[in-house]
Amino acid sequence: MKLIVACSCLIISFMALSEEVPSVKSELPRADVLQNQVNTMMQGTASWLDAIGSNDSDDNSNDRASAKGYLQLSWLPRTADLDDVDVNFKVSLHLPQWNERFALVIDNDDDEDEHLLDYESNHIQDNQDGVNVAFQYIKQFNQKWQVKNRVGFSRSQVYLRSEVQFNWRVQQVDLSLQPRLDYFLQDGWEPSIKTVAAYQLEKSYLSLSASWQKIQTESNTRRKIGFYHIKSTGKNQLLVSGVQYNRSNNSEDISNENYFISIRYRNLIYKSWMYCEVEPFVEFNQANNFRTEVGGVFRLISYYGR
Repeated sequence: MKLIVACSCLIISFMALSEEVPSVKSELPRADVLQNQVNTMMQGTASWLDAIGSNDSDDNSNDRASAKGYLQLSWLPRTADLDDVDVNFKVSLHLPQWNERFALVIDNDDDEDEHLLDYESNHIQDNQDGVNVAFQYIKQFNQKWQVKNRVGFSRSQVYLRSEVQFNWRVQQVDLSLQPRLDYFLQDGWEPSIKTVAAYQLEKSYLSLSASWQKIQTESNTRRKIGFYHIKSTGKNQLLVSGVQYNRSNNSEDISNENYFISIRYRNLIYKSWMYCEVEPFVEFNQANNFRTEVGGVFRLISYYGR
């Protein structure tokens, strides 16, 4: 059923690119009408929430409330499993009357997205159906470091998060270090750290990422390391190829290793806000005795907001 629904959404979205809705003032493609409606609704919601925190002294402020986000439709066929589909969304509401660094973030992405390596795509089957809500505060001290704090609701429980990001450059290598500490009301403490090294080539660049995470309810730590080559093939086209090692834990708290090789092509297909991605991959999973598993990921991503 999920496959039918997702495929229908994809077909309707592509058909909307060529269809037009008659209007007295102008004739706009249906895709533009839908995108404008979503954008108007989100901007209105941001303004309404921001007005709650306003006072008379803020009436002349030039910083207005805004919203931005995306809707992503994905199909992930792989060996012996052709009906894995997913629909993800995220919206971030900037509320300057509350605080210029304050935002309300709403999404349905699995918490795994927060632990992705740079240029890693989420190809993990996600059974989470809930919506996550978080209040986020970011303090940017300079271009070299910032602090991000969150309090929210995810995985059916309240959580707190504090993260520091350090950036620096050594010769031609850009380095990044992100230590982070989460506390979930039921699952307990979850410290993690991620590091990235990027090297600029003549017409492309290389990225080496690694992460470590310890969840209090799991006996084994989670580890990732990935090596990626990123190349722009056009004005709005990107090609990312890479190999990744992942050590995680299954539902029975047993350590599981995974090797993943993929090539991801991203292209702007409509105006400045609709992209498509195609990512064929080969996977070797310990749970399947490292049997070769072939698959692909097809994504349609629509952005809105400012």
